[in-house]
Amino acid sequence: MTRPQAAEFVLQWVRQRQGSPADLLRALEEEAGWPGRLMLPALLEELRGRRDLPDAERKFLVYTLNAGAVAEALAEGGDPAQPHQSSIDDLFARSRRFLRSKKFAEAVDFVARFREYSPFNNMLVYAQNPLATHFATAGHWRKAFGRTIKEEARGMLILAPRHPVLMVYDIAETEGPPLPEKLRAFARTSGRFNPAVLDHTVKNCERDLIHVQRLPMGELRGGFATRRAREAGWKMRVGLRADLEDPAAYAVLCHELAHIYLGHTGTDRDGWWPFRMNVSETVAEIEAEATAYIVCARAGLRTHAAEYLSTFVEDSEDLDAISLDLISRVAGRIEDMGRRLLPPRSPAEAERMM
Repeated sequence: MTRPQAAEFVLQWVRQRQGSPADLLRALEEEAGWPGRLMLPALLEELRGRRDLPDAERKFLVYTLNAGAVAEALAEGGDPAQPHQSSIDDLFARSRRFLRSKKFAEAVDFVARFREYSPFNNMLVYAQNPLATHFATAGHWRKAFGRTIKEEARGMLILAPRHPVLMVYDIAETEGPPLPEKLRAFARTSGRFNPAVLDHTVKNCERDLIHVQRLPMGELRGGFATRRAREAGWKMRVGLRADLEDPAAYAVLCHELAHIYLGHTGTDRDGWWPFRMNVSETVAEIEAEATAYIVCARAGLRTHAAEYLSTFVEDSEDLDAISLDLISRVAGRIEDMGRRLLPPRSPAEAERMM
């Protein structure tokens, strides 16, 4: 692929997909091979400088495909000499098959199930082995349960801080003493909800200048997210129906925050979330509901979102625009907001955002 052809491919991807920088990187590599990785930063810089592009496309290039986010995606890809690189590239490509079948709903349910690992890593494991029930590193299997990895075992790759990749193994690939009850209950949820999760999330919304309000609404409406903040100093406003109990309010808040952090409502001047307003309403709803379902299930709340999602997936014709990468990353972000009070933002954070 020549440089002009690569530039045209990137421009068409921006107009039709509007996924994450990692999504674009994988798509370009599939078309142009590894040289596409080397061309991407310069191609995007040229496109950002074009004045003939529509405003929505230009904002997507500036805020979502910013230099910091692209550099992070390139760093995650590693070096072509790494033995695991081709496996990871193939893994991401295979994961897209879930977007065109009912398996998408199953994938979302799987990602929500394993709380010991991030939503993003759970999605990677599901793409490699949809039948996995319990998985851990060889060291954890040995130390916690006295089990060893079978000689012919097939490991699964996940990403980890300070490591290029980690290898994890499903329980079927191990042998040793009988499993304790706590392991058999590992993936279950009790349906109980800790109100502190909602409190922390609302407080962390203030950190991002998102004003959360309880408002009177009709029974058929749970909430909304809008850029029309009525008071000065806020970037976004989220309304939650006043009479919702805490678990239901949290589920609605997760859905509306997903719309914001996935870029469906547009970005802000600091680039704290991406700009993806060109995706269709169907794609936006699938992404937001999938994200909320993952977060809620991992917090102990079970919903019927999987059935809701499968209906959308069956009927929609533009599913290529759905970003599994952003869904899993935003789910991890919202989940973290409920676990602890995050420190104030620093000016340098904007450049590192998705």
